[in-house]
Amino acid sequence: MSDTGEAQPDIWTRRARPAFLYVIYALLLWSIPMGLIAGINPDMAAAITAGMRAYLNALPEPLYALFGTGYLGYTAARAWGKARGSER
Repeated sequence: MSDTGEAQPDIWTRRARPAFLYVIYALLLWSIPMGLIAGINPDMAAAITAGMRAYLNALPEPLYALFGTGYLGYTAARAWGKARGSER
């Protein structure tokens, strides 16, 4: 067993959790340049916001449900395994 609790030391599995957090951090940090753009050119900031909203709304709802189910299912299974003591 590796120190991550994985049966096989798979670099993609170990990178998946931090990669998700990096995406969230990037989305949060994007608010800084967007604030500057909005201060300089509000119309451009509105156009960027509208484009991002259109893109996110174009993603199918089942994809969001699949992500949520997978993320919550993984979290519950991991917590259950740790509570049983089979995972560290």
